[in-house]
Order: sequence, then structure tokens, then C-alpha cells
Amino acid sequence: ASCVACGTTTMVSKTLSTLSFSVLCALKCSALVPHTHRSLINRSTNCSNKNYHAVLLAVKGNGGELDSILSSLPSPEAVKMNMVEGKVGERGEQYVVAQFGLLLLIAIGGVPFVGDDMSSFLGLSLIFAGLLSVYKAATDLKSNLSPWPVPADPKSGRGSLVDEGIYSYIRHPMYSGVLFGMIGLSLVTDSVTRLLLTGALYFVLDAKSNYEEEKMIDAYGLEYEDYQMRVQGKFL
Repeated sequence: ASCVACGTTTMVSKTLSTLSFSVLCALKCSALVPHTHRSLINRSTNCSNKNYHAVLLAVKGNGGELDSILSSLPSPEAVKMNMVEGKVGERGEQYVVAQFGLLLLIAIGGVPFVGDDMSSFLGLSLIFAGLLSVYKAATDLKSNLSPWPVPADPKSGRGSLVDEGIYSYIRHPMYSGVLFGMIGLSLVTDSVTRLLLTGALYFVLDAKSNYEEEKMIDAYGLEYEDYQMRVQGKFL
């Protein structure tokens, strides 16, 4: 096996995989572990070069598929610009606070109820479907992604109406994914509290989406009204 940071090679034993060697050696090279902990790494590798990118390179070299998935998501800079756009108090913040507040309550919910293997399987399936829907919606939105229900101003050159991909089937696939995921989590954890809070989350997202569509009509006029006629499904 070879270190991605310095090229040092060594024989890998049965107890030390090639990936483990790369990470251990990279950690030592990058000086990201305290000196007192390096003796263990020194017994597994004989590398001494220092490179603070070593760990990143080690992970990247063994995770190209993950890099490909992450690179298709909207850039943090675009999302940040969308978050700071508009006047405070007029961007629909109340819906975002209610949405994420309920998500937090669902995540820490209690009061279990009796479940079985089928509910666990269904719950995991819904969580997977929800994550997939959120991911696809984010990749289709690209630089339009924002937590606020008020869309980016199309006159700024950044906002645009997205009616392709998953948005050609339902108008709010990201909200659908969130709801599916939270229902799935409620089933997997056998939590009545989470299920009830997910019901409350539905009403928040329904109100938020109505407000969002009003703002979309303000921004895009007949173009968005035509989109509403073509795509009847709001969440399903």
C-alpha cells in the first residue's frame, strides 16, 4: 500500500487494510493528530512527510462516488446569497422557524408505541424515499435553493422558474421528501410523539407552500400559474 501524501510504501498485514494504512499514514503526515498519539501510527506506517491536505486526499481517493454526489448539489455560496436576500421579516421567516422547530422536536421525540418488523421496513423505505426526493429537488433547483419561501428575484439574474426534473411531477418535492422522512423516522422509532409532530409539520409546510406560491406568482406571473395548471400535485 502507498501513502497518498508522501508515496511511502509498506506491506499491509491482514489486520491493516490498504485504506486503513492510507488514512493512518495521512493523519501522521498532516500533523492532525497530537504528538502523544503518533506512536501507534508509527508502528503501522513509516511515513514522515507533512501535508495538511493528506486526509482529504486519502478520503477523496477512496470516495470518488461521494465527491460526484456532493458536487451536483447547489454551492454553499449560492444558498448563502439567497438567505441574505430580501428584507428581514418579509421573507417568510415564520414558516422556516416553525418548520425547523418541528423537525427538531420530531428528532428528539419520545412516547413509543408498539411496532413490528413491517413498520420498521416501511419506515426505512420512507426515510430512503424522502432523502432521495430532497436530494433530487436540491440538484434540480441548483442556485435557486433557499430556505425562504420568497424566491430569489429573477431580475437579479439568479432566480429562475424550475419546472423540469422532479418538479415536472410535483410542485414541492423537497417538502414531500421531508414529510416522508419524518413519517419513516416515526415508524422506525415507534414514536407517537414524532408522528403527531409530523402531522403538525404537514400543516406548517402546507401553509408555507401556499405563501411560497403566492410569491412565485408575484415573481413569474402567468408563467407560474400555467405551471400550476400543468403540475397538479402539490406534495404527491
